[in-house]
Amino acid sequence: MMIIKRFPEDFSVEEMLTRDAGRSILRDPGPYRLYRLTKRGLGTDEALEMISGALQVPLDALCAIGLKDKHAVTVQYLSIEAAASDRAGARELIEGPRWRLERIGWFPDRLRHTDVAGNRFRVVTRRLTRRGCASLEETVRFLAVTRRGARTLRFVNYFGEQRFGSARHGRGFAARHLIRGEFEEALKLLVATPSRKDSRETKLVKRAIEAGWRGRVELPAALPEGAAKRAAGRPRGSTARFRSAFASLPSFIQRMAVEAYQSWLWNEIARRVVLERCAPPFIGVSTKFGRLAFPRGAGAGPAADLVIPLLSPKSSLEEPWKSAAEEVLDSEGITVGDLRVPGLSTPYFGEAPRAVFVEATGFSIGPLEPDDSMHDRRMFKRTLKFILPRGSYATALLRALAGPSPGES
Repeated sequence: MMIIKRFPEDFSVEEMLTRDAGRSILRDPGPYRLYRLTKRGLGTDEALEMISGALQVPLDALCAIGLKDKHAVTVQYLSIEAAASDRAGARELIEGPRWRLERIGWFPDRLRHTDVAGNRFRVVTRRLTRRGCASLEETVRFLAVTRRGARTLRFVNYFGEQRFGSARHGRGFAARHLIRGEFEEALKLLVATPSRKDSRETKLVKRAIEAGWRGRVELPAALPEGAAKRAAGRPRGSTARFRSAFASLPSFIQRMAVEAYQSWLWNEIARRVVLERCAPPFIGVSTKFGRLAFPRGAGAGPAADLVIPLLSPKSSLEEPWKSAAEEVLDSEGITVGDLRVPGLSTPYFGEAPRAVFVEATGFSIGPLEPDDSMHDRRMFKRTLKFILPRGSYATALLRALAGPSPGES
């Protein structure tokens, strides 16, 4: 079976700013410092925590767009409020363990999603047999569409699994509890439930908090300072106190908890719509967070231009995705009106349009090479290169490429 991300260098992604954002970069000091963040083997949330501590800058003063993969070498942009980052001063290069910040100028505003055009990927696929290479090429042809002679792959715009980071421990989504007002349960999942993919340091902190939570004992004084310890160390007992503890978490952690559940709901709705409205055959893929279905690139039919919003309390369910949304919401025992966090104005479930299909442009697949990570000379590697628009996930495309041959699932 094809292996992806055997080494962090096997998966590299570089964020691309829009032309307008590039023109907005200032040479003279402005309200925000703009940096290029390069990291290796770190999640974006972990990197931001480290940078916050290293520069003694509040976490909410940092802004990065999107969560870049942990098991990868990634480049993305980061804005820091100039008023809050005096410690950085005139330093143009700031380095820490597995991360590096290079100042490229100043910016007139906090970095926004609309400042990012997309991402450029380079992915090494390993442990390929000759048959596996043939299967990979077959899947590429299955997803391909004609675009002015260039190779373009069309695939369902599912959210990647890194989007569900708050649920990667396998115990469910914190937002399922938040919308019910179950703040203690949500807080436990966010700060006291370790996951396999957490760093060793993060696991130790979460296990210590988990032990203290169960025993209602004081947290160890030696526990590293951070958002998790501050939230878990607040007085317990009432819903209001747990709500206050949750609200003390950095805003991006609160926001990602809500968006993880919101994104999973979207995936479930999109999969049902694809199966109902696209022509078979499909590539069917099982993941930790449910099944995914990918039709032929040219077989999207009327769904090719379909847009389904991420649901909010004000969403109006519309055809042709209304019945799929109702089915998913019913399975969760909720309505759109339940998509709110009681007692808090933020975080909130904001409606945002999302195209059901997306295209990987500039797609290329490199020649067959011996897999130098394997002793078996019958194993090969190939390098994939492509560009995706902002908000799309390479992991969704790679799931399709690594899945069974079309129609076999």
